[in-house]
Amino acid sequence: MKIVTLFLFVAIVSIWLADGAFAQGHAIQFSGDAAEQVQAEDSPSLDINGKELTMEAWVYPTGLGAYLTIVNKENSYEMALSQGVLSYAVSAGNWTWWGSGIVELNTWSHVAVTYDGTDTVGWLNGQEVNSVNENSANINATNEPFNIGWRPFDTHYPFIGIIDEVRISKTVRYTEDFDVPDQQFVSDEHTAALYHLDEGAGEFTRDSSGNDNEAELIGDPKWVESTAPLATAVDPGGKLAIVWGAVKLIR
Repeated sequence: MKIVTLFLFVAIVSIWLADGAFAQGHAIQFSGDAAEQVQAEDSPSLDINGKELTMEAWVYPTGLGAYLTIVNKENSYEMALSQGVLSYAVSAGNWTWWGSGIVELNTWSHVAVTYDGTDTVGWLNGQEVNSVNENSANINATNEPFNIGWRPFDTHYPFIGIIDEVRISKTVRYTEDFDVPDQQFVSDEHTAALYHLDEGAGEFTRDSSGNDNEAELIGDPKWVESTAPLATAVDPGGKLAIVWGAVKLIR
């Protein structure tokens, strides 16, 4: 029985590795160079034109700046750090930056922003840090690309540090203080885009939402091993998998 079990394990893992699906627990590092970005072309799934939105990511900032872009779809929705403060703008009647909550340097933080048609709320490590009710309209849909670590405006406000686990959702995922996620995000019917950033090499990162919003690495941002406080990533892409030891479970 032990021999059969080992054979099944080796066989399945061998197939999985050959398909390139065994995740390595990586992230992308940005140096603050305005030429560095990760960009997905505009698509209907990224055009959020309703009254519900969640932007979220894990970030490890290593420097300060006027605006360090985390995610951006110009004139639609964006999230950044402004001199270390979690900041965001949602174009839903107004296109104005708001924010509060200090995101510490050289440490991992989960950041999120939600919009429910009335309130735009910032969340830092599971805690509400800011709420404004200056918007009430549908989110403005644009034909702009979706960007990570950069925005197509002025100086481009490039990120300084590491970004991991980016998810954009067409729903409000957080309505009260919550436990910080300790596992990799999963896609559901509300997910517009989901980037685990686990490839570890190459010029593209895939969209795990099923919406095919593959993103290109432009200007040579760096793949690095992720030290985010999450278990090691496993994203089988719908394949049968048996995993030995510490894994990052899909949540």
